[in-house]
Amino acid sequence: MLERIAGLMILCGLWLQSVSAAPPSVLCINVDDWNDWNEVLKGHPQVISPNIKQLAERGVTFSNAICASPSCGPSRPAFFTGIAPWRTGNVSNDNGRHPWRFYAGAEAVTMPKLFSQNGWRSVGIAKNFHKGDTPEFDRYIRIGQSVKTIKGSGVKLNSSGVWGVAAVPTEEMPDYLAASHGIEHIEATNEPLFLSVGIYRPHVPWVVPQEYFDLYPLDELQLSERREDDLDDLPERFKLLAGFEAKFGKGYHQKLVETGIDRQFVRAYLASVTFADEQLGRILDAWYASPHGETGYVVLWSDHGYMLGEKYAWSKIKPWYDSSRSNLIIAGPGLPQGAICGKSVSLLDLYPTLVELLGLPSPPQTLDGDSLVPLLNDANAEWQRPVLMTSQMDGLFFESVLDNDYRMTRLITGETELYQLSIDPHEYRNLAPDPRYAKVIKRLEKHLSFRYPKLPKDGWIEAEMIPTQTSADYQLRGNCHYLRDEGAAPGGQVLCADLAAGEGSYIDFVLDVPTAGAYQLGATVAATGECTVLVDDVKNDAAQADTGYPMRAVGTLEESSELRDVAFGTAKFDQPGLKIVRFVSNEPKQVVKFDRIRLLEK
Repeated sequence: MLERIAGLMILCGLWLQSVSAAPPSVLCINVDDWNDWNEVLKGHPQVISPNIKQLAERGVTFSNAICASPSCGPSRPAFFTGIAPWRTGNVSNDNGRHPWRFYAGAEAVTMPKLFSQNGWRSVGIAKNFHKGDTPEFDRYIRIGQSVKTIKGSGVKLNSSGVWGVAAVPTEEMPDYLAASHGIEHIEATNEPLFLSVGIYRPHVPWVVPQEYFDLYPLDELQLSERREDDLDDLPERFKLLAGFEAKFGKGYHQKLVETGIDRQFVRAYLASVTFADEQLGRILDAWYASPHGETGYVVLWSDHGYMLGEKYAWSKIKPWYDSSRSNLIIAGPGLPQGAICGKSVSLLDLYPTLVELLGLPSPPQTLDGDSLVPLLNDANAEWQRPVLMTSQMDGLFFESVLDNDYRMTRLITGETELYQLSIDPHEYRNLAPDPRYAKVIKRLEKHLSFRYPKLPKDGWIEAEMIPTQTSADYQLRGNCHYLRDEGAAPGGQVLCADLAAGEGSYIDFVLDVPTAGAYQLGATVAATGECTVLVDDVKNDAAQADTGYPMRAVGTLEESSELRDVAFGTAKFDQPGLKIVRFVSNEPKQVVKFDRIRLLEK
């Protein structure tokens, strides 16, 4: 009898132990377009953001974190799938012609889905994936983003240049409602919870109630860090990236300064930041007042940074630190409090971090990040793992490599910039032209996803091996390219170019030609319409990223529904080096599939 009672007591003890060892909940809060303008990263001296500061005091702040791509369309799916944009092909918002799942693949298990499969209840609220959220959560609550403004208030220049005073009180703002739904689930859910809440502001339009504008009087406002000569040491194509001419047209920054609208935009952005921080505080207060807060983890992240006049640049989708830097804070039981980690990390690192931290099984897809658990245990641990950011803007494909000290960007046309962030955080001095930094560049360029393949004897190169970019001229935005499986292709894959923005849209292939001379140009290709085939030397000329730039015609690609070998003509190059092979659509809309490109020396 006593043995039986003892056995029951052991079973009861095991049961109590299993109950007490229930998986910890996870709160994931993402804030859209939030750069380093807060009291933690100290990007603006006047910003009011006490709640992110309080969270930082509870956990580990990664002060040198960047996004996988500096726009929400590719950045958010990369975060939730753990797959880098360079691998999926989802490198810009122009890729939004297709849903993110089109690029990630059907087999990829997203972060909330992995939690759901392993005993957590997953709930998503407001913007998380940038569309396509519903299937990924046990429950998803959609929140609208538009807010009515007081008539006559604010400015509307374009979709990225809008501010106004909200015509509704704070309690009726979408982000307030999103936070309220989050609070309800925190208070009503007893089971292990994976809760992902999106806070939309400070994304444009910068529309918040007047009380938040009143915190930042215009006559006392400090503008962003700017220098008149900031672009003088950059190649011409980088200046194109700063201007965002494809979206804003020429001279956008100067127009804002001359009219004083730049000050209004800075004020509206700061007001939106304070409003967003307030919603963050409401969610955190509920979390730490609940049982989830005792054993659970909090992750705060922003999908990328934002520029407000630095380098004459506005908006996102830029290579520079102000556009690529992300907020990243992790807090939870057993983690250091108030720690600052300055090691280079990526938002891609979050998925493998949570897998290790919570003992989850690995998803079927390969995760491109590294677990940050060693840095959570010791923020000063040895860590030499440069991280990569991939994007395309204004028809220019670029990648940035960030390590603990430097940040380097390279365009696929070869132009390079380098900054030593530890002594030049505003990136005023481009070190790339200085030969003393050649070793640094050589070390960092090993982490780029693209290379220039050597020309084989027969001249044939698989299209996916060649650095590629699609046009995005003014009023011709919306083109994109990506890889797809294709059984008819000898290599099993084709590079698809969606040239859908209108006649004149194009795709560039950049090849390194070893010697001067005449080359036979060809391709294994299929097209739904006609293209003109052009070639040119790569030149330090921003206008070369324009549809109307003069290049040498070498042939015409005719319509073909199936992949076929086509010879276009002879391209003559007077000197070796990087060359552009451009296929320009003669149709308003079409898709071109490339299996191989041929450049055969005669």
